[in-house]
Amino acid sequence: MEKIMVIVNPIAANGKVGRRWPSVKEFLESKGVPLSFALTQYPTHAISLAAEAVEKGFKTLIAFGGDGTLNEVVNGAFRHGISPEITLGAIPGGTGSDFTRSLGLPRDPIQAFAKILEGKTMRVDLGEIECMKEGREEKRYFINVAGMGFDAVVAERTNRSPKVFGGTIPYLYNLFLTLLTYRSLPFRIVLDSLRLELKAYLLVVANGKYFGGGMFVAPGALLDDGKFYVAIGEDMSKLEFLSLVPKVYKGTHIHHRKVKIYEAQTVEISSEATIFIQAEGEVVGTAPAVFRIHPQAVNFLY
Repeated sequence: MEKIMVIVNPIAANGKVGRRWPSVKEFLESKGVPLSFALTQYPTHAISLAAEAVEKGFKTLIAFGGDGTLNEVVNGAFRHGISPEITLGAIPGGTGSDFTRSLGLPRDPIQAFAKILEGKTMRVDLGEIECMKEGREEKRYFINVAGMGFDAVVAERTNRSPKVFGGTIPYLYNLFLTLLTYRSLPFRIVLDSLRLELKAYLLVVANGKYFGGGMFVAPGALLDDGKFYVAIGEDMSKLEFLSLVPKVYKGTHIHHRKVKIYEAQTVEISSEATIFIQAEGEVVGTAPAVFRIHPQAVNFLY
């Protein structure tokens, strides 16, 4: 078995990953798994850790944390371009860990490790975003879900909040604040050749089925079909939005009259408003933006 690099985010899920890591490490060692590991020490650290691992010759990288940790590992692993020689994996541990839901992995980290150590892999699609960040062009990969509108505003406000209370309290505070103050935003959208101009409460570009800690936002999304599943929540009142939230957990929101579903390989977004973009819960930039899909570009353990 090739040596594996495990990149651990010990503060994911308010420190739960850090508390679980010793027992997970003991389990891996008991199985004779040849591994190295690195613990992140600050935001975006997993990007450089993954890039360094690839430079050192590691071919298999596993993220143990949340979706944000996985996003960083993906971007670090492919810093110098998408490589078919790299195999990635993800172990649920963060607040959401939504990509592993689409893979069907157990929620328990040790059980999930035991599953992926069987060595089964699948080729999954990879999303790419070209957007703006602090006045310059930015390119970022994502593997699960990107969003604009309500969810991205919550993420942006949460990222700016002091971290002295951990992650959950700032998130809930900013979720409530955004509910009080947020208004739908104007979007100009190009989905392949289809052009739309509308106001939207939120817009999701999905590869995986879940986001936001188990929300079944993209029931028809497939990880390997070479297409984005695009869900647009059109201009709606706060009461309409709140009534829609429970439906998202069941996937029945797609039948609401103000939810429109599309499929596309390329998604272009522009607006006269400031449109924040989140990918796997991390704010990566603002519109104008172009989303492209790389079909079955990543070898992924499941």
